[in-house]
Amino acid sequence: MPDTQPPPPPFQLHEVVRDFSRLEDGKPREGVFVELMLGKVVLRPLGETGPEWWADPARLRALDPRETAPGTCGQPRRRPL
Repeated sequence: MPDTQPPPPPFQLHEVVRDFSRLEDGKPREGVFVELMLGKVVLRPLGETGPEWWADPARLRALDPRETAPGTCGQPRRRPL
């Protein structure tokens, strides 16, 4: 049996995504992609140091246009990807 490679992550590191499994006031919550682990995506809050959460990759959508947010602590510094 040939070695198989895991599929590439659906998003880039530090990319801002919308999580449709966590709604806030009827709108999807935005988070920052951290990694893909055990078939789930790990997200961190945008511009915050709060707890990370796990999400199903099928329930996430990239922004249009796509954005990245390397900053934290209240300064998300979003910019085009």
